[in-house]
Amino acid sequence: MKNRKIKVLIVSSEVWQNETNGGNVLTNLFSGIDAEFAQIYCSAGSPNNNVCNSYFQITDSMVIKNILTGQIIGNRISLPNDSSFFIKNVAVQENKKVYSFFRKFRWIGFNLIREILWKISKWNNKDLNKFITDFDPDVIFAPCYASHYMLRITRYIKSITNKNVVSYISDDHYSLQQWNFSILFWLNKYLLRKNLRRTFPNYSLVYTMTLEQQRELELALNANMKILRKGGNFKCTDDAKLVSDPIRMVFAGGIYCGRWKTLAYIGEVIKKINKNGKRIQLDIYTQNECSKHQRRLLNDGENIMLHQAINQTQLHDIYKLSDIALHVESFEKKYKLMTRLSFSTKIVDCLISGCAVMAISWEGHSGLKYLKREDAAFCISDLDLLEKQLLDIVNDPNLIQQYVYKANVCGKKNHQINDIKSSLYDDLVSYS
Repeated sequence: MKNRKIKVLIVSSEVWQNETNGGNVLTNLFSGIDAEFAQIYCSAGSPNNNVCNSYFQITDSMVIKNILTGQIIGNRISLPNDSSFFIKNVAVQENKKVYSFFRKFRWIGFNLIREILWKISKWNNKDLNKFITDFDPDVIFAPCYASHYMLRITRYIKSITNKNVVSYISDDHYSLQQWNFSILFWLNKYLLRKNLRRTFPNYSLVYTMTLEQQRELELALNANMKILRKGGNFKCTDDAKLVSDPIRMVFAGGIYCGRWKTLAYIGEVIKKINKNGKRIQLDIYTQNECSKHQRRLLNDGENIMLHQAINQTQLHDIYKLSDIALHVESFEKKYKLMTRLSFSTKIVDCLISGCAVMAISWEGHSGLKYLKREDAAFCISDLDLLEKQLLDIVNDPNLIQQYVYKANVCGKKNHQINDIKSSLYDDLVSYS
């Protein structure tokens, strides 16, 4: 990498914690880059990473208090030298109650109320301005969310700094290929598309993880797009991995957006295969809360087992003892269209796991299309074919070893972290 140190202001919805998906992506991209970072984030929680020390936090709780009492919005956090951090951190944890409420109840009406509260609050105050001007960034990195207030914040920071904005989009926020009967949903979609058309000219460069989204947004919004994928350290794996008996499949990630139904179906197929003796099992690790119905379907104690969430170190150890890293998506029309252009960062975690990768999704999903193009995984787009594929693997475990090798080839070709960071750094420098 070049030796020019730049100052990057990151504007994101999520707190930068290595343990969370969004925070893990930020660490994956920016750790080791020769730059100074500051972050403005709009959620509860305290930062936990080894990359950034300077933060400005805005939360839903602060927004509500500003409207009700006139309390000034904003919490400036400097680590590790800010002696008042631990006092502030208590308030940060309390704000989680409000944030968790909005996350748990995803009904669009709550999001509408949230957007109205942010719209009428005074978040763009002198404290925020001072934080930005004190840091004086060379370039701004602001992911593109399906959030009106986050888009508004990005435009505001662009206007007062006049610095280039590099963005990153990971979901289909713009197209009309959705399945929903809610009037509120389509009203929000109309307003969001309008907001995106207003915001995209502020982006000098927009990253995406999928070729399909790159092509669509280049055409629809005349965006300057580029592929940016999550990376890892992929090494040579000449030694064949010994396959367990029974074969161990592992799913680690969110079970929302209908994924739990796909996992439940896999459990039923495994139960059928194990009828005359245990030959394969599925272990599920997720941070999501599960209903009693979901627990019953995802945990029979023998064929399919549901576990509490584990950290990255523990997951690494689990992968070492496993044979197949599983990625699934929903086959329900609503969720199929919702996640059509998405590329879960968990796919890269699967590729780097040292296991063979299995992806189960409808054929139009960008993540599955990518793995098919690269021949990097067992790819199943028809659930009726799942039993045959699993039986083939059970009867010929050498297939697992072949796909361990293929996953590693794909990783070394497209996801080497040093190559990704070098390209990202060059882009940030060129727009600074």
